[in-house]
Amino acid sequence: MFDNMVNLIDLGAFSKEEKKLLRSDFTYKKKMNQLLKEARQAAKRDTCYFCGKSVTSFCNSHSVPRFCFENIATNGDVLTLNAVVDNPLIDTQNGVNKAGTFHLICNDCDSKIFSDYENPDNYSNPPTPKMIAQMVLKNALKSISKRLLEIELFNICAKISDTAQMFSNAKNAANEMDLKEYEDSYKKAKKALEKDNSTDYYVCYYDKLNYVVPIAFQGSLALAVDFNGNIINNIFNPSSKYRILNIHISILPLKSETVIVMFIEDGDIRYRQFYKQFNKLILEEKLATLTLIIFMYSEDIYFSKSIEKEVRESKALCEAGKTGQDIVAFTPFFDPLEILRESHSLGKRYEIPNLLSEKYKLT
Repeated sequence: MFDNMVNLIDLGAFSKEEKKLLRSDFTYKKKMNQLLKEARQAAKRDTCYFCGKSVTSFCNSHSVPRFCFENIATNGDVLTLNAVVDNPLIDTQNGVNKAGTFHLICNDCDSKIFSDYENPDNYSNPPTPKMIAQMVLKNALKSISKRLLEIELFNICAKISDTAQMFSNAKNAANEMDLKEYEDSYKKAKKALEKDNSTDYYVCYYDKLNYVVPIAFQGSLALAVDFNGNIINNIFNPSSKYRILNIHISILPLKSETVIVMFIEDGDIRYRQFYKQFNKLILEEKLATLTLIIFMYSEDIYFSKSIEKEVRESKALCEAGKTGQDIVAFTPFFDPLEILRESHSLGKRYEIPNLLSEKYKLT
C-alpha cells in the first residue's frame, strides 16, 4: 500500500528536461558555485588543524596519495562519481591536482605526518601500524573538512526561508554529531601515531593484486548492513549516545600492482560478522563487494576514463552510485531499517561489473 510513499532520496534525481535546462542555463551553476565559495570562506580556518600554528595558506592535501591518481589518470584527469550520478551542476572529472583535496593543515605538517603511507616504496610489505594510523588521520581530516563546509553551507541556506531553515537545522544537527565522531577518530589516530607499535586498529583484509586497477579510493564508511542483512549501523538512531562505527577501505593503484587494505578500530565488534563473511568469499567476490560498497557509500571515488563506458552502461552500478541514506516519506507507517536492508543489500554485487577484477586492469 505504501510502496510509492516511502523512498530513499536519489542523488541523481533530475529529469531529462531539468538536466537540459541546467546545462543550457549557466545561471544555476554560477549560483551554486557562489554559494560554495561563500561556505568555503566561512569554514576557512586561520590555524593548521594539526600543529595549531597560524597560516595564511593551507596544503592542497589529497584524500588518496597523489601518486595513486597519477597512476590511473588520462592526460592528467580522473573521473569523479558524477560520471555516474550525472548531476549537471557538478564536474564529471578533475585534474590530479584537484582530485579529492581538502585544506586543513599546513604544508610542513602534510609532508611529515603522511610521509610513510604516501611513499610508494613502502608497499613492498603490508602497511605498518604507523601507516594505518596515517590513513585514519587522513580520512578523519577529510571528513572533518567536508562536515565543516556542509555546516556553513546549511547555515547560509537557512536564511532563504522558514522551510529551508527547518531543513538546514535538521541537517546540521546530524552534521554536528558526525563532526564530533570524526574529531574523536582524529584524536585517536593522532595518539596512535605517537606510539611505536600501535594496536588501535585491526586489519581485517589485505591483498596485493599483480595488476593496476582503474580506481583510486580511500575513505571511512559507515556500512549499514552485512551480507545477511543484519544491521551494522542504525543511521536513523537519533540518540547522541549511539556511535556510528566506520570501516576504512583503501584501494591504492601503484605502478604495476594494487594494494587493498580494509581495517576497523580494534574492538568494533559490530563489524565482526561482516568481515568474517567477507573473508569466506573467493577473491572475485571480494573485489565485486568492494566495488559495490565504495560506489554505494562514498562520493569520493575517482576512476580512469578507461572504464567510463562500463560505469555508464551498467544500470546496477549507476543505481549504486546514486544511493543515498536520507528517506522521504508521506506516511509514518514504515520501517526505515527494512528500506536500508533492501537498498544497501550486498547481494547486488552479482549485478555490477567487477571493476577491480583483472578484466579491467590498466597494466
